[in-house]
Amino acid sequence: MYVDDNPASVADTPVTSAGHAATTLAERMVDVAALDAAVKSGDVILEPEAGERLLTTLRGQADSAAEWLNRLRGMSRPVPLGTNWVGQAMSGKFERRADGEDVSFVNVLYQYHQMLVKAHDAVAEAIARYQTSEEGSAQAFQRVSSKF
Repeated sequence: MYVDDNPASVADTPVTSAGHAATTLAERMVDVAALDAAVKSGDVILEPEAGERLLTTLRGQADSAAEWLNRLRGMSRPVPLGTNWVGQAMSGKFERRADGEDVSFVNVLYQYHQMLVKAHDAVAEAIARYQTSEEGSAQAFQRVSSKF
């Protein structure tokens, strides 16, 4: 896969549409990792109503990405462009672009799907932390108010 834990590898990406998409995706994956870290540290919590809207959007995008991923995997086969050497070379090139290169459509879309799933999980955790915080605050208030 193209995107890994080493951000320095982003600079080595060829300047193509797929390469640009992979670079942009790598940047967004860093953003999602930062969100996840902020949620885990307790710096970010989400009110359930707003969080649910965000979860719905992320779930819809992840479902769409999974659907496109299945379609793209079906395209990663040799294209019948003839038996001459040019047709064979172009057929292989199209197949590798669909799936097989580091910045192939399948690899980039797979990573996008994984990023959406991680973002969804981070948002769900932020909602749960909000609810836990609210319940704790309500219990503390009830203890204080019962003393009066």
